[in-house]
Amino acid sequence: MARLADPKLIFDGGCPDCGERVASLPLPIPGVEDDFDWATRDYDSFRLFMMQELASRFPQRRRWTAADMEVVLVEVLAAALDRASHALDRVQAERFLDSARRPESVRRLLKLIGYDATLHMDQTLVAERPEATPEARVEGFWRENPMAMEAARAAGPRLIAQQNRMVTLADHAETLQAHPLVALARARLVSNGAWPTIFVSVLLEDDKALDAPLHQGETEAVPNQVRREIWAQVLRYHNARNLPLPNVDDRLTGRRILRALIEDYRMIGTEVLLEAAKPAAINITLSIRAQPGFFRSELKQALAQVFSTDEGRFFETGRLDFGAALYASDVIEAAMAVDGVAVACLNLFRRVGKGFEDQSADGVITVTEDEFIQCRSERSRPQSGMLRIVVNGGEAG
Repeated sequence: MARLADPKLIFDGGCPDCGERVASLPLPIPGVEDDFDWATRDYDSFRLFMMQELASRFPQRRRWTAADMEVVLVEVLAAALDRASHALDRVQAERFLDSARRPESVRRLLKLIGYDATLHMDQTLVAERPEATPEARVEGFWRENPMAMEAARAAGPRLIAQQNRMVTLADHAETLQAHPLVALARARLVSNGAWPTIFVSVLLEDDKALDAPLHQGETEAVPNQVRREIWAQVLRYHNARNLPLPNVDDRLTGRRILRALIEDYRMIGTEVLLEAAKPAAINITLSIRAQPGFFRSELKQALAQVFSTDEGRFFETGRLDFGAALYASDVIEAAMAVDGVAVACLNLFRRVGKGFEDQSADGVITVTEDEFIQCRSERSRPQSGMLRIVVNGGEAG
């Protein structure tokens, strides 16, 4: 390593206290002539450059043939440089999602933007490759099915613009209601003077209570107090969003499951509390005149099925939203749609509880914005609404 000359202290100007330190620096290194085109990337360009270099170094030589040793070396070196250039391009392409080709690169790049392919994995892959890790299963599947990898490559960036954070009251209601366990959700803001609190009224599927145990007995993989199809949807929902799930034991409740969603999506500093939705139970007496040739018992059973709380039925949990009124005309229309009904009318149409009058003449039962219509028709729970069906005419039996 070169050593710089020692600096000198020079007093110039007549003042003994005014000195200047002067150092003699070496001359700058002369530039190196460079006529190489650094954009050269392929075999033909490398070969042409080296042949031009040979011609400039040996101007007295006028003829170069393919059998010359120099030409052979040039072509071998050009081929090696071409392969190295291609390898660099491949390595560089693996850095970006739109140009990466290797499944492991695509999976890692997608994970950087929040798309975990092992959560979107089909369960059939687990059965096909039980011994492999989730990452290996996905990568192996993508090698055999390139179109699946392209679909994931296109789906991943769309997640960046997807808003999951709960900001407004509508966000809280929509996010909670999107959960498979929730039939209805409504949010309201309450200020206690110190900080605002958001209360979300939640109605669970099958009218389950928020704090009712969803599992009883020994620990299992599936809770025995929840329909299996709903629990399968819950698993897919949490896996797709990387949300934790509580253990399946006697402490498993709807509130504990939804807390994981709330803690992940709520705004920092915002208190979000769950509360049970307020039902507006109703009592209905429906009088039916059956057409000739229809048995009264079968018609009554068919009508009870139409107005049940099963999926797709009239009083399905969550079908009538918060604040939605119940119209007598809708009840009559649903009854008349049953084959064998000649005439349908309402003899009783009122809310359960003291202070509520029969609304048969008005034809509508209204509820407040934080209530929902309920009619479960369970003899053990008359407070949850009852539907009485009276069938006349038709055939006995």
